[in-house]
Amino acid sequence: MRRSLTTLPTVIAIAAVGAPAANAARPEAAIARGMTLVGTDAYGEYGCEDFVDFAYGRTVSNGIPHDSARSFYENLAAKGLGHSALPAPRGALVFSQSDYGYHVDISLGNGTYLSGGVQGLDRGFGDGSQIQIIPKPDIAPNSTLLGWAYAPWK
Repeated sequence: MRRSLTTLPTVIAIAAVGAPAANAARPEAAIARGMTLVGTDAYGEYGCEDFVDFAYGRTVSNGIPHDSARSFYENLAAKGLGHSALPAPRGALVFSQSDYGYHVDISLGNGTYLSGGVQGLDRGFGDGSQIQIIPKPDIAPNSTLLGWAYAPWK
């Protein structure tokens, strides 16, 4: 059976969304999975860890627990896996802090970041949804970079 080329992108997108959790640990699969939620309010105002867990096929018990972005990064850095300066490669987890607390994004490798909980960081920013592509890690005022690390899951 022949398929037209116009249906191919849809087939690929569906495969990426439905990828098993083991495949989601690969950066491209995680980014594709996370992109399916851009423009939504899944995971709420401060759901950055939950969003990253979803993208990488993890849960709070085997990924980044709720409200634990800082300690998760510090554990990676203590093992020599943290990096203190940008740019971060595609798929890397980028950790930051601001007056709102601690935050984690997924680097798209081109100076932009896939982020959950955006409205908790800067209400009314961008398209007004919780999950957006943002121009820098942690768009909250007075934010600073903690560092970045490759996703530690295999």
